[in-house]
Amino acid sequence: MASAPKLKKIAILGGGVASLTTAFELTSQPGWNALYDITVYQQGWRLGGKGASGRSVEPNPPYREPTYRIEEHGLHIFFGFYENAFRLMKQCYEELGEDGPFSSVEDAFKPHNLVVLEEYINGRWVQWPFNFPANKLLPWEGGGYFSMWEHICSLLKLMRDGFEGSSSLKSQRSVNRLSSNQQIPNWLELLAKQIDIGGETLKLTSEIAPLHLPDQLVQLLLKEPARWCQWLENAMKLIGTTLDTIDLTSEGTFLDLAYKLAKSMPDDTRTHRPEHHRIILKLLERFMQRLRSSIEAELEQDDDTFRIIVLLDLAFANIRGLFVDEVIYSGSLDSLDEYDYREWLQKHGAGETSINSAFIRVLYDLVYAFPGGNVHQPRLAAGTAIRILTTVIFQYSGAIMWKMQAGMGDTVFAPLYKVLKRRGVKFEFFHRVKQLHLDGAQQSIASISLGRQVNLKEPAREYEPLIKVKRLLCWPSQPRYEQIVEGEELQQQQVNLESFWTPWQDNETPVTLNVGEDFDLVILGISLGALPFICGDLINAEKNPAHQKWALMVNQIETVPTQGGQLWLKSNLQQLGWRGGPPVVGSYVEPLDTYADMSDLIQRENWSSEHYPYNLAYFTGVIADSGIPPSSDRGFPKREQEKVEKQAINFLENHIGHLWPKATTPENPQGLNWDLLVDLKNQQGQERFYSQYWRVNIDPSERYVLSVPGSTKYRLKTDESGFANLYLTGDWIDNGYNSGCVEATVMSAMQAARAILKQIFEIEYAKQIIGERDAWF
Repeated sequence: MASAPKLKKIAILGGGVASLTTAFELTSQPGWNALYDITVYQQGWRLGGKGASGRSVEPNPPYREPTYRIEEHGLHIFFGFYENAFRLMKQCYEELGEDGPFSSVEDAFKPHNLVVLEEYINGRWVQWPFNFPANKLLPWEGGGYFSMWEHICSLLKLMRDGFEGSSSLKSQRSVNRLSSNQQIPNWLELLAKQIDIGGETLKLTSEIAPLHLPDQLVQLLLKEPARWCQWLENAMKLIGTTLDTIDLTSEGTFLDLAYKLAKSMPDDTRTHRPEHHRIILKLLERFMQRLRSSIEAELEQDDDTFRIIVLLDLAFANIRGLFVDEVIYSGSLDSLDEYDYREWLQKHGAGETSINSAFIRVLYDLVYAFPGGNVHQPRLAAGTAIRILTTVIFQYSGAIMWKMQAGMGDTVFAPLYKVLKRRGVKFEFFHRVKQLHLDGAQQSIASISLGRQVNLKEPAREYEPLIKVKRLLCWPSQPRYEQIVEGEELQQQQVNLESFWTPWQDNETPVTLNVGEDFDLVILGISLGALPFICGDLINAEKNPAHQKWALMVNQIETVPTQGGQLWLKSNLQQLGWRGGPPVVGSYVEPLDTYADMSDLIQRENWSSEHYPYNLAYFTGVIADSGIPPSSDRGFPKREQEKVEKQAINFLENHIGHLWPKATTPENPQGLNWDLLVDLKNQQGQERFYSQYWRVNIDPSERYVLSVPGSTKYRLKTDESGFANLYLTGDWIDNGYNSGCVEATVMSAMQAARAILKQIFEIEYAKQIIGERDAWF
């Protein structure tokens, strides 16, 4: 009787979104457990990577129960275009059934549409609320993706509607103007305006098809200016468009014509003629020229005018750049990634005021685009920036954002862990990856050195990482010491097993995984910042040309440390003085530029009535980069934590009054009244800050991966490691989205699963990866 084929062993290094999603996709394949088995190796006691969260289990005297407050790495919100990520979570929740923390994905994520931008105008901060319209789509069902040409048409419509809907610009367009001596008759100015704009429009449109105006027709049109509309209607039919109603007294004529011409063209840009794009550009250029000259003097004096003109300026520069650089024909935005986005916008006509406005700053803030943590020198690849804007603003389903209804660890990682455990995936917690080693020919991974951080009291049983809080399975913010031999010592010394600089020594017995025995394939899901420390053999493998690509990747793709803070307050949002609904705020004071009200999460925590908070605020941003000192520099984390806390206190003392005007004191109308912070120890004044949760993300694998100009070409695809049995996964690889977010990470994991199934097992991956590599072009 023939023996069963040997299972291939897959070792997954790291337990973040990419690693868990890769395991999920591989184990979603029917009959997978007859082909391979999977083990995930994770440092410390929890999964989640940069998205990990924990629950505080510190005692809450005189009560027995801890507060179980949620403690995140930072602000985590799903965007409405995350179709791949939402489908993953939908499948996960459906498989869990009643065992899930929420009954469905609809319960776990709730829509959010209010985004508030902060703009600094004439020495004061001005709030610009944007309540994005909801739609009937659901991100886990899809349907939010459209072609690039549809996005251009949407942008043109946004320009037209913004211009026509602006009361301040309407006043600038008034045709009733007085001369120094008399009022010009309305009909005479109307006639002059119609002839002027109508003549220019005909001149521009005649480039497509020669249009001749007989003298008698000119005289007729001069006498009866209303006929300009009829003439333009007939003329524009020659270029394949129609006009409904055109106001020939408005500069918006050019904008309206550009939009209608674009709408008349097919979505497939490969069928377009260059002259069609040229005429749209000329119409837009003439519109912007007239608009700028008519409102230049009022720009700095009127907030509404400022906002609209900046939006029009940026939209025009984006459209012009896509046309002039011929990106709409190429099918990819990657060619623009050699430019910084702001520089690219300037190249295509955007003004200095526009590129420094909140509309652009919020984009850089969103992806922590500050190399070195220098908030004065933001850098973001232009193609990536356009991709982010296009998907976030125009491709969302249901709502622009979806807030998790508990911590990210509770909502995402606990359900994924539970499903994977049920399917048969093995987890080795407290296993720190030290080094990947190559075979003699330097062509494949031969072994992996691991450090076993602790000994379990019951070695035959796997570590049980989760605790239950109000029916939710959650990750604690510290190990479950009762399961660990060294637990009491770890707790007394307050050892952080997740830290690169921990003084804790691994178990004396080294752990080595060997190819053919412990693994056949390796999936590297540890983030880019850690690779120089664990992939030195690969980077220096001179026998393998791939080492050059690895060296370029780790040197040219930059990372940055970040910070995340949470405040629990006694007052609700309105009592703090915020005007409006619960917001997500961007482009505020650097480096704590982003703030979100997350008060809905308080119900998932365990506060006593005596200390119950009525508001929960999250803040995030970068910090100045001190680099990654040797692991022997044990004091580095403390120094960085003190630095970020000092920075946070400065922010709260000098800038919180604009957001929460009722949360201040008479002595300092811009500074926080420290008594409003919930503090179980009831400390006084500024000391109450230290009862809150503020963290600095400095560990190599926690550092945020940037999309700086010129770096995209150095990213490797999942199957381009150059080593035969090594696949890559994470937001740092070339996954087609190439920006640090959950959706890009999930896409990379799906690509890894697809490549492994096809190349190793000759199985076709059945799922579609939504929006992969600018497929929406």
